[in-house]
Amino acid sequence: MPIHLRPRSDWAQHVAEDPRIPLLMVRLGKTAAGVEKYAETATANENSWEPWTGGVFIHHRGEGTFRPESEGDCQREIARAWASGFFDVDDIHYNFLVCPHGQIYEGRGYRRAEGNAPGYVNGVGRNTGFYSICGLLRSQDAPAKAMRDSIKNLIWHLRAEVSASKRAGGLLLPHSLGYDTECPGNLTSYAAARSEMDPGMPVAGKEPDGLQIISRSQWGARPPRDEDRVTPSQRTGFAVHYSAGPTSQTPRAIQNYHMDGNGWWDIGYNFLVDRSGRIFEGRGWMTVGAHAKDYNTSHFGVCFIGRDGDATQAAKNSIRSLYFKANDYAGKTLTRTYHSAIGSTQCPGNDLRTWVRNGMPGTTYPIVGGSPVYNGEPPGDGSAGGLTDVRSIASQQRAVNGLGYTPPLDVDGLFGPLTNTGVKWLQTKVGVSADGLWGPLTEAAYVAYNGGGGSDGGLTTIRTAAAQQRAVNGLGYTPPLDVDGVFGPLTESGVKWLQTKVGVGADGLWGPATEAAYVAHTGGSANADGGLTTIRSVTAQQYAVNGLGHTPKLDVDGLFGPRTEAGVKWLQTKVGVDPDGLWGPATEAAYDRYEGGAGLTVDGTFGPATVTALQYAIGASADGVWGPESKRALQQHLNTWADAGLIVDGDTGPATVKAMQRHLNTMTGAGLTVDGDWGTGTTKALQTALNQGRF
Repeated sequence: MPIHLRPRSDWAQHVAEDPRIPLLMVRLGKTAAGVEKYAETATANENSWEPWTGGVFIHHRGEGTFRPESEGDCQREIARAWASGFFDVDDIHYNFLVCPHGQIYEGRGYRRAEGNAPGYVNGVGRNTGFYSICGLLRSQDAPAKAMRDSIKNLIWHLRAEVSASKRAGGLLLPHSLGYDTECPGNLTSYAAARSEMDPGMPVAGKEPDGLQIISRSQWGARPPRDEDRVTPSQRTGFAVHYSAGPTSQTPRAIQNYHMDGNGWWDIGYNFLVDRSGRIFEGRGWMTVGAHAKDYNTSHFGVCFIGRDGDATQAAKNSIRSLYFKANDYAGKTLTRTYHSAIGSTQCPGNDLRTWVRNGMPGTTYPIVGGSPVYNGEPPGDGSAGGLTDVRSIASQQRAVNGLGYTPPLDVDGLFGPLTNTGVKWLQTKVGVSADGLWGPLTEAAYVAYNGGGGSDGGLTTIRTAAAQQRAVNGLGYTPPLDVDGVFGPLTESGVKWLQTKVGVGADGLWGPATEAAYVAHTGGSANADGGLTTIRSVTAQQYAVNGLGHTPKLDVDGLFGPRTEAGVKWLQTKVGVDPDGLWGPATEAAYDRYEGGAGLTVDGTFGPATVTALQYAIGASADGVWGPESKRALQQHLNTWADAGLIVDGDTGPATVKAMQRHLNTMTGAGLTVDGDWGTGTTKALQTALNQGRF
């Protein structure tokens, strides 16, 4: 994806403001202005280097906190980094730097790095074979979404869009790897393969021959139980989805869940696309889907395998290419849409939703035949995900160990290769197909083999284990359960006691019937106090809370206990919704607004939707009415973030508009003519900036 790279001159102009400028002047024998001019050009590095076959190291700016009030503050921070680097290695250490607002600045550019520390990773020099990207934050700062998104885009650019001699390898690593340092601080968890910041790798050799659809037989699909054909003339639309699961999911795992968990006769989607851009045949061109109620016959359903923000440009290019192929198949131009536009859901997340609204920008490749080799395993740890609505991963591990598996699994709640193998062993032992996915059939066979009971599951889409424990205690169970989020034998006994008390079958599994009976018994509300909803998993809630700067950070363990509940309430207060601890649609919408990404149609119309999004961005009352309060807030915003120097009088005349146009050019590279005319072009640039969270 193209990036807007700001030149060294943007930050070099602030070098003379550094307190070390007298020393720099002496060292270089130049005036202050001469030092600034010198800093505009990267110093030639005589040390040997090689193409960046290793990949990318991520850094931060050290201890403390950095809270910029304007883009100028970010540029001054980079100037300070250059001064520090000059006394060490004659230049700034980093190839590129990314500020909290998402601006990408040139450091050493495409030259050898000097910030990654000496040594080697997989035989590749840390400085000679890896790019160095520094996030402009310090140890106490949470990385802003705009920063994370821009780093992700920059990594993709380095992997896919530069010349072959400058192309980065596939490793994404923290500076702390192998060294006693905390760098890159709160970016550490993102500096990892398949993290939110990892855009994936481009598919080599795709452009000359087009995109090949991996057939059902090649990915090991189960035969459908039935099928319902549809003619090309019946097709009118093309709907984009996401799986809302990890990018390591396989099509087979999704098919198993749809068939065994939902009771469908096949996988629901017509096609699926993974983050590397591979296309998998689902129900195909001629079969009715099961992806959107009332639209399964009329619309093709294409699913990206992953969560919101995981989709790479390679994946988007493949979805775009499928769309045009679908047009050819149907003999007409199909309506482009997404799941949440035709159903009540968050699918496909803000990123893909915005991308579809903006016309699916990208590159279209021909869809061709072929039989690429694919063994049905995910490109990672070999797991099929592990998490279902039936039994938590930790519970699966305990069940495997309970049947005598050796060596016993670590009960850590992580579904890796060892757990995958253990579950398959258990499935073979209890007499079901060994696919590694604990669905209803595995659960039933395990319960029968185990002599009934022993559910130990606790995990449903209704109520977390911690919430079940609180509910049991609330009805007077003695001795009260420890509210630890772990569903063990004591909790199972407590849930069975509660089920008996509220008048449902005492099976130990808190499903819809138990929830309804409990609500009726207590006069409470459904799904209250649960923490787990179908909108965002507990793990995702914990990541979100930490991402907004909650201290101390929550343990990202997927358990909804008192600390996580308090953290969610803190986040809800921060984003402006009622702090009830339950992440429902209102919280999700408010969080999306707070994090940026307004989802506007870029049409140049300054209507209520655009006004509301702008009001959220500038901190005005979000009522969709462009009045004096909002105009003053805009002027104050431009003074803060663009050093505009405006009189805050509510007059959005030419001076204010010019300041806004300059700000849009700076933040998004809009290329507006700074003429003070708030016309369609300026509004489109504003809508784009609001969609990107960069205003």
